[in-house]
Amino acid sequence: MKLVRFSTIIFLQLYLLISQPVPNDHLLSQSTKLFFDTGLNWESLTNYGPIRFKLNDKKERLNYDSSFHVKGRIGLISYNDVISIYGSSFFKFRNNFYAYIFPEYTSEIQYNQDGIKSGFKNLKENISGIGFQNEWFLLQFGKGKENWGAGDNIELALSDDSKSYDYLLLASNYGKVRVKYVHGFLESIDENINRYITARGLEWTNKKTLIIGFSETIVYSGPNRFVDIGYINPISSHLEVELNNRLNIPGEGSANAVWQIHLDWYLNNHFRLSGNYLYDEFVLDPEIELDKEHGKAYSLRFAYTPIFSSNHLLTFYSKMIYIGTPTFRHGAGANNFVQDSRPLGWNKGSDGEEISIGFNYFNRQNLIISSSIGFFESGEENIIYRSYEKYSDYLRGPFPSGKVKNTFYIDNNFSFWWKKYLTISVGLQWSKIVENNISMDLRSNISFFHLFSSSL
Repeated sequence: MKLVRFSTIIFLQLYLLISQPVPNDHLLSQSTKLFFDTGLNWESLTNYGPIRFKLNDKKERLNYDSSFHVKGRIGLISYNDVISIYGSSFFKFRNNFYAYIFPEYTSEIQYNQDGIKSGFKNLKENISGIGFQNEWFLLQFGKGKENWGAGDNIELALSDDSKSYDYLLLASNYGKVRVKYVHGFLESIDENINRYITARGLEWTNKKTLIIGFSETIVYSGPNRFVDIGYINPISSHLEVELNNRLNIPGEGSANAVWQIHLDWYLNNHFRLSGNYLYDEFVLDPEIELDKEHGKAYSLRFAYTPIFSSNHLLTFYSKMIYIGTPTFRHGAGANNFVQDSRPLGWNKGSDGEEISIGFNYFNRQNLIISSSIGFFESGEENIIYRSYEKYSDYLRGPFPSGKVKNTFYIDNNFSFWWKKYLTISVGLQWSKIVENNISMDLRSNISFFHLFSSSL
């Protein structure tokens, strides 16, 4: 009964969200991810995030159909020795129309190219948007980031660790079948090269224990290139459009596509298995494409929840992520899977792999504790180091490439939502780079905020 009451309270408190994305630092977002490992709320689980919430009680929603509502918070937050002003606001009109904005500014001292202080800087890029949703259709335009993949924190091509970008989103829900499409602008880089992103995903779910999905993600670019009509079609494919020369810049070097298979399976009352497999470049004829390898990546996560009661939730997990050396790179470096020199997907980039084990604890009220230990290795051709550099070749070679960086780490995090206006978070990471010094990073976060709501 406590489980039902807890879930009901969360949804009722945030009815204004309708289908809006929820910030990662909110208790609602973090607790929901933990509940997914227990098999709870799988009717709302999807391979194509971010996490969004919708009130299921139709009678409750009808009470607000003819009114305008706003809800949010504003406050101060301290990141170690940096103080920031932040806020979040959610707007709803006649149930189906909504808007949201999450700004944050910091007192961190910044300098321009001339060495002159530039004052406040936007620390976390603003997330904002407007949209419409009914029972089966979603249309949204705004600035944010997508998080595509099965499992928790094992995304490959698109993750919420990237920088925000402007994009259009279309999604439809046909019961057990769901589809999603996005098209957005990433950035403009040297020589007026405009960079865009588009993605489409299809998934089937039984809403209880199994989700299977397939997706395609494309980064395309070109000097002064405009939005390509060939990629506007939500049900087209990269190969069909490119090979039939239906692009506004013809040829096979103007876009980079990856394809993924996603699987999320809740085996029984304790176990969850999640996996993603990605192809970047296909070797169609090994006799012609001698010594060339597939561009590939994969991720696996196994979760075991031995304790799930009315007062406690404890999950142990293990995960593995592998991304090949040339994966996410392209013959035209502007088509690499990065934005503002940061990966669009896995936060450690490419040309590497990671293995880790850990646990998550939640007291079902206001306390989350997590800890993990892991090993990570990265090669010289990681897109983090060479963000817009084209791949040298797709020939088989040592993995990871060049001089390999090996890192052992222990990561601990503590988050406590005290009262209705104070959040305390502490993170401590210890890491050791082989043949290098030990490093330690202490992160502290204290957030004071004021909640507000109004209706017209």
